[in-house]
Amino acid sequence: MLVTMHHMAHARLGSVPPSPRETDMARDPHARFVILCTREPEAAPPSAVRWAAEKVCDWTTVVEIAARHRVAAFVEEACTRGAVPLPAVARDRLDATTLRTVAHALMLDAELTRLNEALAAREIPVIVLKGPVLARTIYPRLSARPYSDLDLVVRIEQADAAVAVLTGLGYREVPYEAEEARRALASTLTCGAAYHRQFVHERNGALVEVHLDPLQLGLQPVCEAERWQRALPVPGLPGALMLAPEDQLVQLAVHAHKHGFERLIWVKDLDLLLRAYRTTLNQDLAVRVARQEGVAASLWLAIRLARSLLRTPGTAALEARLRPSPVLRFLYGLVWPTHRTYNLRGRMRRRAVQFHAAESLRGMVPSFVLFGRRRDRAQAILSHLLQR
Repeated sequence: MLVTMHHMAHARLGSVPPSPRETDMARDPHARFVILCTREPEAAPPSAVRWAAEKVCDWTTVVEIAARHRVAAFVEEACTRGAVPLPAVARDRLDATTLRTVAHALMLDAELTRLNEALAAREIPVIVLKGPVLARTIYPRLSARPYSDLDLVVRIEQADAAVAVLTGLGYREVPYEAEEARRALASTLTCGAAYHRQFVHERNGALVEVHLDPLQLGLQPVCEAERWQRALPVPGLPGALMLAPEDQLVQLAVHAHKHGFERLIWVKDLDLLLRAYRTTLNQDLAVRVARQEGVAASLWLAIRLARSLLRTPGTAALEARLRPSPVLRFLYGLVWPTHRTYNLRGRMRRRAVQFHAAESLRGMVPSFVLFGRRRDRAQAILSHLLQR
């Protein structure tokens, strides 16, 4: 087991504890250290990082948390910046983790270029989500934002043509449980919307998810046409599109929420996006889209976590506009306990976010209680009950 360096080594370098509210944020010293390392330098001075390093009991745990949350590169950089004397084995493992994730992302990036060219040749517009776009636009370099798959949005009328392009390039479809269940009951369901379809390349194992809308809520999206109209070119990827910053903010928040904030890198996405567009983000548009899609509380929670965990600046006004009722805040605290998220132990609550009409009431009632667009959800539930 790896152990920390002697406290005197840190004392010579100078270590100052964070403010009390920061030390209360994460009781697990390993999670606290990883969180501090993932913050921007002005939000985590070297003295605070060194103080947190003194509290680490097991560097193997730190490496495992950093790898699981896809922030190994940030931990390495913070340790270098703060002159934290990492044990050699821990540094080697962080290096290896970063190299593996970078190599995989480079392979996926090559696949993305190939797919984009093939789709463009068939005149199929595509919106690229998450990792490849964020790495190109808000992260300091491509290697700082690892990703394990490609998420592509196509228009519903071009879905079959897009699938044909993928299969022609050596991809085969693999079942996605929620979408398989929906398609099996498609003739009897009068509500709901398609989830993504998954494709794996036969040779290199690249995973591609094809979406018909970026939110994947299980309801027909309200703002899809205008999202396409607002879409912007992806830098360095001719012909490909990305969501406008306001739509990216909503999509990233819903995605992280659906997965229960299981990875810190998803909160970092929000942190860097809000920093990058702090003076230009159209808050009115972001709030309107979130409310129309029924995810205002989801956006509120995600922004609140970015501020709490990573000290994202300038979010107070946006949080205030999105703040849900006291009852809903209480329910969110039960379903997504802050102590789990703050200690980097979040977990997926799929049915609490997505509307799963194919799973009967257990797939529909949770999101009816916790999310907006309740009239649409109530009509779907009533339709289901009448068909029984």
